[in-house]
Amino acid sequence: MHKSIADILDNWIEKINQDEFYFANSFDKIINDKNSSEAFDFIPHMIDAILLTNDDFIASQLIFFMNCLYGKANTTELHPVFVSKRKELEKHLSSLEGEDSIREYEEFKRDLRLK
Repeated sequence: MHKSIADILDNWIEKINQDEFYFANSFDKIINDKNSSEAFDFIPHMIDAILLTNDDFIASQLIFFMNCLYGKANTTELHPVFVSKRKELEKHLSSLEGEDSIREYEEFKRDLRLK
């Protein structure tokens, strides 16, 4: 997992209890510091983080911010890593306990015009 993502997720419950906008503020810093090309290049790190988490809430947050990276990249071009790991990602999300990540993934697919 990319260090910047790992740092955000480290002790996240305590941090979110202190600041309800912790995830938004933290991921916004990562996204805002990137140009469109760098945002596109960071997408595989989000995919890897999603695949490494067993927490439905965290997966949903990571999917949301991955979608934000696509927005920053200003493209609907599918990242080759997403294409190669899409089935694995979908299988992983379906194995998580909860519905948040699946719901967020459906929004992500809608935004990218995927079936």
